[in-house]
Amino acid sequence: MHLVLVDGSSFIFRAYHALPPLTRKSDGLPVGAVSGFCNMLFKLYDDLKSREAPTHLAVIFDYSGKSFRNDLYPEYKAHRPEAPEDLIPQFPLTRTATRAFSIPSIEQEGYEADDIIATYATQAREKGAMVTIVSSDKDLMQLIGPDVSMLDTIARPGQPPLRWMGPEEVEKKFGVGPDKVVDVQALCGDAVDNVPGIPGIGVKTAALLINEYGDLDTLLARASEIKQNKRRETIIENAEMARISRELVRLKTDVPVEVPLEDLVRQPLEAKTLIPFLKAMEFSAFTRRVATALDVDPDDFSADTGLSASADGHSGETGIAADTGAAHATAHGPAEHAEAVLAKIAALPIDYEAYEIVREPEALAAWVARIIETGHVAIDTETTGLDNQRADLVGICLSTAPGNGCYIPVGHTVGEGDMFGSGRAEGQMPPETALAMLKPVFEDPAILKIGQNIKYDIGMLARYGVDLNPVDDTMVMSYAIDGARNNGMDALAQRYLEHTPIKFSDIAGTGKAQKTFNQLEIETAAKYAAEDADITMRLWHVLKPRLPAYSGTTIYETVDRPLIPVLARMEGRGISVDRQILSELSGDFAQRAAALEAEAHEIAGERFNLGSPKQLGDILFGRMGLEGGTKTKTGAWSTGASVLDDLAARDVPLAKVILDWRGVTKLKSTYTDALPEYINPRTKRVHTSYHQAAVATGRLSSTDPNLQNIPIRTEDGRKIRTAFVAEDGNLLISADYSQIELRVLAHIADIQALKDAFEEGLDIHAMTASEMFGVPIEGMDPMIRRRAKAINFGIIYGISAFGLANQLGISRSEAGEYIKTYFERFPGIQDYMDHQRKTVKSQGFVSTIFGRKIPFENANTKNPSERAFIERASINAPIQGSAADIIRRAMIRMERVLTENQMAADMLLQVHDELIFEAPAESAEAAIPFICKTMEGAAEPALKLTVPLKVDAKAAKHWGEAH
Repeated sequence: MHLVLVDGSSFIFRAYHALPPLTRKSDGLPVGAVSGFCNMLFKLYDDLKSREAPTHLAVIFDYSGKSFRNDLYPEYKAHRPEAPEDLIPQFPLTRTATRAFSIPSIEQEGYEADDIIATYATQAREKGAMVTIVSSDKDLMQLIGPDVSMLDTIARPGQPPLRWMGPEEVEKKFGVGPDKVVDVQALCGDAVDNVPGIPGIGVKTAALLINEYGDLDTLLARASEIKQNKRRETIIENAEMARISRELVRLKTDVPVEVPLEDLVRQPLEAKTLIPFLKAMEFSAFTRRVATALDVDPDDFSADTGLSASADGHSGETGIAADTGAAHATAHGPAEHAEAVLAKIAALPIDYEAYEIVREPEALAAWVARIIETGHVAIDTETTGLDNQRADLVGICLSTAPGNGCYIPVGHTVGEGDMFGSGRAEGQMPPETALAMLKPVFEDPAILKIGQNIKYDIGMLARYGVDLNPVDDTMVMSYAIDGARNNGMDALAQRYLEHTPIKFSDIAGTGKAQKTFNQLEIETAAKYAAEDADITMRLWHVLKPRLPAYSGTTIYETVDRPLIPVLARMEGRGISVDRQILSELSGDFAQRAAALEAEAHEIAGERFNLGSPKQLGDILFGRMGLEGGTKTKTGAWSTGASVLDDLAARDVPLAKVILDWRGVTKLKSTYTDALPEYINPRTKRVHTSYHQAAVATGRLSSTDPNLQNIPIRTEDGRKIRTAFVAEDGNLLISADYSQIELRVLAHIADIQALKDAFEEGLDIHAMTASEMFGVPIEGMDPMIRRRAKAINFGIIYGISAFGLANQLGISRSEAGEYIKTYFERFPGIQDYMDHQRKTVKSQGFVSTIFGRKIPFENANTKNPSERAFIERASINAPIQGSAADIIRRAMIRMERVLTENQMAADMLLQVHDELIFEAPAESAEAAIPFICKTMEGAAEPALKLTVPLKVDAKAAKHWGEAH
């Protein structure tokens, strides 16, 4: 007997992340992960040829929802991000695919796939069978033994395509044999699954300790013998967390499996089952391959259109709903021309041999002449890194028409030499020569420069004295058409051209051994680089006619495209950050944390680990006997944030201290310790990177560092902003929209009472309270105003009675009455909400007041919780999106206004509803009126808002004082 157990959840996520997104052409259903999953299952039969043929086979999946481990430790996997939106509908399809391959699909509520695998493996081993586990999950390595091996089928650079793992491979990875893996994991924990372990203990140290003491229990019993003081104290202090961690990582081998081992007998592939499923998925090439292997004619089988997809992600006889793609359709009129162009471009093959390496000025001159003749060129810069403010230029790629492309190498190196030193590779142009020849066409206003995320290239070339303009961007075009769907080049190439481009990891490797682009051989780099330019040109030809066909032209041409160079310049300017202030804040936060820790110990009457949920729970609900505690099935007390918030609201001192301690330690690690690492050594400033095609509503996001989430609600959080400073002789100006989303709501929902209040400049929250509770505005109780404020903002985000009750510390029934009264006083809001719910269901998207479409692909889902989420989002999205479009429009106009009025102010940052500028101290105050007027009039002339916009602005030496 040979039992093969496939870790299905691992297959799904690997398929999803390894391949570009793919949608079914007939209706737009995401099927990329399903395609990869099917290919991996089909390939598995070949992968297993070197071993005894399997007699029993099953694919094991995780059941969505909590497992018994969450009862043991509520924070288990608490940091795991939600599954990508386009992956969710593919979960049930992979279960259907498994059954189509005549393989049992197994999952069980309350248990993870690893536990089911461990149970089947144990049962089979006890019967003397051989077991193969197809996975790379390190947690499963504890099962490996003489009769149990693991197979990793995913190819990695520099490694065999198949990796068989036995006890020796386990020892190489963990430093111990399979029987001690659990003890090592209990010590080192797992950040991905939020298994705590013992702070400061890594795999190597854990292995040394387990090898020295034999096992975890012995180590903990003899921890006082450890010579290193810090290690000894840490282990003693966190012994209980190590024991909890052991239970979290130890796999159950006694799951009451619902499908007996004997029922996992391998069945042959059945064409009548598999071919109809593959045809229903529209996997044409794969269907032909499978049909050939089964020696059948695929035309003898019809697509299984009766399949439907369940929305909950679990298995079941439900699967590809007939209306799955209805909400995804975005065409508003005839699109024959756009589709004809797509068909023509998609049929043009990629010919890597046609690409040219331009090494000499004469060859580049020919390309320059071609660019001038065509009037447009797709460009891409290849650099040494992803940060265009730190990276060096390595090469430039060009394309003037679909099918052609060239690569101009300028910065490849050999050996250890730097870019311009003795390590410079032969056969390339000096960068100054290439840029001098390209600068005239790159800056020619009559020649259109096309890029995929061209903002990066604008910023890169600006450092070399080249002003790239005007520009078109295929990523931003796709965003205007399809919203925040995956708009990366690989995804677009797969979606429109059915082509998978060369991946950077294919030529440069991965991990620590990955090469930077300048370290690649020029011939290898050229195919990758020229293909980028060629595909960008192809996508431009495809997407340009789709803009009018799919109602994306106005938002692209008036908002999104003009914003690209504005953001590039903002990124290039950066902002000064005072290291000394951050250092002092770090020290202050460290002292505060220590003081809070001491205070917590004093209140508790004993020393304990503030980061230990078990120790904290035992003190709060055990020894102190506080009411309101809830226990998990294992008897541990719950001490999550909501529990502590509730206790703090009841004036429990220890809860308040713990919350303060958690807040201070997070500020220290996330901001004051981290921000100095982002200071650019060349400019001495911090340069964030803006993403304008990432958020469906149109809001900008930023990374490296993320400046969108700097806290402002607490005094400690506001201190972080004091570290963002103006250069000597300058001031920072903060200009912030006042209650812009409430103003947009009043306009969209046509709420006359709100519009009147804004027009008269009234305190909107006091006015709301007066309307709702019948109290005069003059001399109003601040608590009444606070409740009205919570409702005002809560309504925008679809707050429930439960949520409002928690926020205000009142009963759910009282909160429900507040919301009911609110709708009675402002009936237009309820009408607006009802209209949005109907709109998103009927057309699959909602729109901002400027016409930006915000799609919801699963708008007609049958899943109640998902439907409720989409309805709430459809209410908020037009409000948030319209506010985002307004500030985008303000940013586009701002530079021109300041220049025309000779104001020497530079726009540096955009954070939510706020713009940050830097200006000479003597002219900062003079610039404020121009800034405010531009922001307040940003909606016009496209739209005359029925509510006035208001901007508050102030100049100061640092951001904290200016805000």
